[in-house]
Amino acid sequence: MRRLLTLLLALCLTLTLAGCEREASADSQPVSPSPIPTPAPASSPGGEPFSLGYDPASTLHPITGTSQVNQDLTGLVYQGLYQLDNHFTPQPVLAKSAQASQDGLVWTIGVKDGVTFSDGTPLTADHVAASLNVARTSGLYGDRLAAVDSVLAGEGIVTITLSSAHGNLPALLDVPVVLDRGTLAPLGTGYYQYESAGTGLALQINPHHPSAAALPYTAIRLVAVSDAEQYIAAFDTGQVSAVTTDFSKSYAIGYTSSFEAKDYPTTNLLYIGFRTTGGPCQSPVVRQAFARAFDREAVTRSVLSGHGQASTLPISPAHREYDGQVASLLDCDMKEAAALLGEAGYALSEEGGMRSNGGRPLTVTLLVNSDGEAKQAVAKQLAASLTDLGVTVEITAMAWEEYAAALAAGRFDLYLGEVRLTGDFDPAVLLTGRLNYGGYTSQTLPDLVSRWRAAQGEERVTAAAELWEELAQSVPIAPLCFKRGSLLMRWGTAANLQPTRANPFWQMEQWTRG
Repeated sequence: MRRLLTLLLALCLTLTLAGCEREASADSQPVSPSPIPTPAPASSPGGEPFSLGYDPASTLHPITGTSQVNQDLTGLVYQGLYQLDNHFTPQPVLAKSAQASQDGLVWTIGVKDGVTFSDGTPLTADHVAASLNVARTSGLYGDRLAAVDSVLAGEGIVTITLSSAHGNLPALLDVPVVLDRGTLAPLGTGYYQYESAGTGLALQINPHHPSAAALPYTAIRLVAVSDAEQYIAAFDTGQVSAVTTDFSKSYAIGYTSSFEAKDYPTTNLLYIGFRTTGGPCQSPVVRQAFARAFDREAVTRSVLSGHGQASTLPISPAHREYDGQVASLLDCDMKEAAALLGEAGYALSEEGGMRSNGGRPLTVTLLVNSDGEAKQAVAKQLAASLTDLGVTVEITAMAWEEYAAALAAGRFDLYLGEVRLTGDFDPAVLLTGRLNYGGYTSQTLPDLVSRWRAAQGEERVTAAAELWEELAQSVPIAPLCFKRGSLLMRWGTAANLQPTRANPFWQMEQWTRG
């Protein structure tokens, strides 16, 4: 098992989530509920008050790097123009002002005065523009900045010109701002700076940061974790004080030490997609019926062990533009689901209790990636709900390569997918973009998406409601829930943790040491 966990977590160290993500696991064991923490010594071996892991085989560059272990360190060393809080509201960090043109195509961002990098170099608009331009061509940030035509620096301002209007651009501007000196890692304006420590690395306080005196640790030791076995062992023995994880992944059962978990919302959407170009799911009424049969609360409770938040819309319920009234139109209601199937022409047989239309049984294929036990458990639970409606469901579980090929070829009626949405929750990639595997087309939906994306201020709430209402009627996808990530902290190490999706160490100056 330890050998298997090594292989599984090795994938997790480097994978970033995008599209219908591949499970970074082939473990056949079911996902366990979160361990109940028990008291353990607060100090780690060697007297180190706080230590974290890093991947020595991957770059520490926060924009071009791909290692998730190293990305977790980004918030300690670097800052962006904005930081998304746990309501996905952009909070200004290096930005002091923002002004959008009336058409939403040009944004002027004022750069905060008096900020310096860790070597004392004053932050300028040139540094911000250079970092954003590097991000535009990076694998991590390129997609979200695809509509950016140019980023230009002026006197204390950065001007961003877009190819299509965006009224909530700051939600995409939590890109780290760096100063590259050709050292082991670029310099940042955050809490700490990378420094060599003997034969290894450490994070030392950035003396120029305004919160330097309030930070709980003057230094953070970095422990090299070159493979998954070392990573798990380092946390379990206390050599590493904190890690982030996803409890829906099988590798999470490898963490067996005493710890406390602090969850944070993410943009990782678990959803059902429909083939709308043929078969039963080409009918929007059938899609509505299926969406109303899914017990999302049960999925998050039993399969994700509570590490998720049910949602019928492709936007987090924590977001201000989530519309609870519209969302309720697709809440689980088996009577309403049965009535909708009857409206679509599928009647229950008197003997077998299964549905058919003109002698044709209502049979659907549900495609799922077999590389993860949790997703297969979700598929079985959803299939059971449809079976209760009189639908014959055939679950087809495939390894990632086969699964991806079947999606691209449209060999499904329904599929279980997962996507990491951008911080603005733009659903276009699922509805009209490269992840529209179901072939959904609409004359009105693209305009509604564009209108919401372009809207500014309070107009965004109205535009969002119009978009959600259309999705509730057409149901091109059926959102299930947004997964939560977890920051695992060795028991008694620190309190008042406030992790976010992009920064597990957000507002560290407010921590209290255990």
